[in-house]
Amino acid sequence: MAAMADGRDWISALPPRLERHRRALARLLEFCEISPAVTSLSVGCSLGRGAADELSDVDAAMGVGAARGAAGAGRIRDVEKSLVEHLRGEQLIDVLREESSTGDFFIRRVFAQLSNGVQLDLAVIAEAEVRRGEAAPDFVSLYPAGGFGEEVVMPSAYDVAAEQVRTWAFQGWRALLDADKYVRRGSPWEAHQRLGEARQHIWALWAAALGTSYPWHGLSQVLDHDPSSLPDGIEATVAGLDLAELRSAMVASASVLDDVSAAAAHRCPTSLPTGLAAFTRAVLAGQRSPTTYPEAGDRP
Repeated sequence: MAAMADGRDWISALPPRLERHRRALARLLEFCEISPAVTSLSVGCSLGRGAADELSDVDAAMGVGAARGAAGAGRIRDVEKSLVEHLRGEQLIDVLREESSTGDFFIRRVFAQLSNGVQLDLAVIAEAEVRRGEAAPDFVSLYPAGGFGEEVVMPSAYDVAAEQVRTWAFQGWRALLDADKYVRRGSPWEAHQRLGEARQHIWALWAAALGTSYPWHGLSQVLDHDPSSLPDGIEATVAGLDLAELRSAMVASASVLDDVSAAAAHRCPTSLPTGLAAFTRAVLAGQRSPTTYPEAGDRP
């Protein structure tokens, strides 16, 4: 996390344009102070970086004195339920409550829309799962941890596995092949959707190449890192629903995907899916049909 702060002082120091956010954060901090099971509260993203504006969400993590995984699920659910009831005093318009569990990781996520326009996106997790330091460089701790549970070493927010880079590249080429298929079928909406998915992988690869935090978030992390540092030719990857325009954007996307994959692999050395890339480029260039295949000995 970026820093440990006195919660009330940090909230009070927010600029006047964030008065609505100040009230929402004060409400969260109040809940922490009256809830013995809550061990920490941290706020991050644009608020944590000091870059928030009037339209920013409140992205936060709440630690709970509970065991990791299924053993602590009941206590985390209880805290999340109490938190939602507490938020109703902030003129809660509506709320989405979700749960997910993977191995020892259990999370209750709350997205709350307040009547003053502020949106709260909160993760309620076991204290041992709270990310700190290099694992969450843009988060500020507003309510101190109570030291519950074992310490878990979290990966740095800047780390990208080599296999992840290869996967993003592979998925990008696959999305472009699908977009080509839908253009051939005369289905522009489906082609447009898959073209957008290819661009999402392009952004993730470019974020990895730049060395941003949380590169898996793609575009938002590229813009946070340096909004002027965009991949060459990215503007040409955008298209409407005209089939010819879509095909032109797909060809442009293939060129950009090639470049950002190489840049990401240079920073995070890995083997790229060169066979699929060559096949896709040939299909997009009209040099071969996706429904005809070379002899076995000619395959890459």
